[in-house]
Amino acid sequence: MYISQRSKELYDKIARGWNTWDVQSVTAHVYLPMKLRININFFVPHLNACSGNSLWDNVESFGEHSADGSYTEVNIKFAGGIYKIETSASGKELVIRITPVKERYNCFAAAEVTEIWGSKLQIGHDNDSIVVNDGNECFTVRSVTEKAAPKWNPITAHSLICKADRVVYFTVNSSKDAREIDEMIEEGRARWLSETISAEGELGEGLAALRRSLLWNMVYDSVNGRVVTPVSRNWCKRGGRFGDYVLFEWDTFFAAMQYGLIDKDLAYCTMFSMLEEITPEGMIPNLGSAVGWSRDRSEPQVGSMCAWKLYLQFGDKWFIEECFDRLLEWNRWRFRERDFNGDGLLELASIPWESDPDEEIWNVLECGKRQGAMWESGLDNSPMWDRAVFNEEKHCLELSYVGLNALMVADCEILEKMAALLGREEERKELEARRKSLADKINTELWDEKTGCYLNKHWSGEFDPCLSLTHFYTITAGIVNEERLDLLLNEHLLNEEEFWGDYVIPNVSRNDPSFTEQDYWRGRIWAPTNYIVGQGIARIKRTDIWDELVKKGLDMFIQCWREKGVVGENYNAITGEAAEKGKTSDPFYHWGALLVYMAVERIIYFNQWEDKVDMQDKPDWLSGIKNIPVGDKKINIG
Repeated sequence: MYISQRSKELYDKIARGWNTWDVQSVTAHVYLPMKLRININFFVPHLNACSGNSLWDNVESFGEHSADGSYTEVNIKFAGGIYKIETSASGKELVIRITPVKERYNCFAAAEVTEIWGSKLQIGHDNDSIVVNDGNECFTVRSVTEKAAPKWNPITAHSLICKADRVVYFTVNSSKDAREIDEMIEEGRARWLSETISAEGELGEGLAALRRSLLWNMVYDSVNGRVVTPVSRNWCKRGGRFGDYVLFEWDTFFAAMQYGLIDKDLAYCTMFSMLEEITPEGMIPNLGSAVGWSRDRSEPQVGSMCAWKLYLQFGDKWFIEECFDRLLEWNRWRFRERDFNGDGLLELASIPWESDPDEEIWNVLECGKRQGAMWESGLDNSPMWDRAVFNEEKHCLELSYVGLNALMVADCEILEKMAALLGREEERKELEARRKSLADKINTELWDEKTGCYLNKHWSGEFDPCLSLTHFYTITAGIVNEERLDLLLNEHLLNEEEFWGDYVIPNVSRNDPSFTEQDYWRGRIWAPTNYIVGQGIARIKRTDIWDELVKKGLDMFIQCWREKGVVGENYNAITGEAAEKGKTSDPFYHWGALLVYMAVERIIYFNQWEDKVDMQDKPDWLSGIKNIPVGDKKINIG
């Protein structure tokens, strides 16, 4: 993995001090660079029950989490009890307050003190405290609350233990008493809320969810020394396949863009973290993890759009210099490696490669198979693939996919802008030629007069009848003439028998047989596809449709956030629910908050089509926003 000097400096700047760096547990705070870990553990002796590391199943609700770890709040459920854990940090000092919200009889709280990621620390008890020494520094962990000695203690590491039937206080490198700890925690919370992006009403609730879904998923990649933000901690631990992190491609690029509303440095390092996963073939993979890549396949090409929006927001040319060459290499790879029948249109594939033993898992997990090619779409089980022939020799779907081709037109367009900014005229011309050629192919080959819509086409020459909202990516790509645009909008997008309705936009038409399944990409609503289509609606300046799309999405998002504290991986297009029992829908997946980002852009639009920051006429149903990072300032819009 190549990490540039600028990127390394940025990671080193961020990866300092106390934060929830450890992917294993949301109740663990790690001090970098010392690699000292303090984890809050609950146990009930007469039940032989111990919380251990806490992830989604243990979380009642996520509270605030500052970008620098100076304040955090999470409610943990354990053995029928609920406990609020709040922390505040300043330099080497950390204070922890545990408040019983719903008490569990005979429950104990332990501050478990360990080393992590190969650090060599000397840890021992000194009277009523735990002392940690790395040879250079000495840290002291103590309990302000009276300590307890339960008859059964499952904690094998050095720990301080208190009864959890009262407010419990632990500190590191602090002499503060309970009152002073309370003050530090309240001041930390107030300071964070005063300086981060915020708003009133539904938008304010949505921004709180956006902040939390990103920052509670931010962790430390100890192997490469990076700060990364996986889609969710749960995904990292799923099936034990990914190690300490997994970055999915378009998910991570969208996270970088969303971070722009919170912290520029985190936005940039999140963008870099995905670009650094580039494979020797020049591809940004479907996923990069602590244990290897998916070198057989990529995912939707949205990195250039997200990077260009961040450039428009902050104006740092050096950021584009860092991004451009890898984004260009990826673009070239796609055109070089994904036209299997030579007709100028692109297909989806999963190509086996000769892996080393450490990567073998990725070379057997659907690699070179039909499912691997479907995964390259990012729409894993979409009904668009149901009728497609899988070519066993070429390892591709014999289908020209509208969404992929339209996104590549948009990718070329944005990369042209980057090339122009950097004075790379030869590359700009190369990209322009590819864009124009592919746009012409789409309009010539993938428009079906009978349906009045762009459709995927099989190699046999037949159009596939499945209607997907990815067909509207052609609007985002700016390649649709007025006559066709009218048909796309009025006959399809706004047609309540197809894509419009109370909850929008389903990933497949409502009259498709798969819609009622509401199973992952078969009928459900996904924020990233909504966002991409929304960018097209904004491009053609149909503010009426944009308003309705944004409002419906925000209302649906807030409904789930209020009811369950959920930031959904996807949403039910019939009920508006997310993370329902029996459905594949992660409850705290940061790209769900793109529905909130869309609302922000309805007020301040980082317009990649016209290369400017547009202040929009704010609709009545949206509040003003405070502390929006733009350039080197934070601005308020009333």
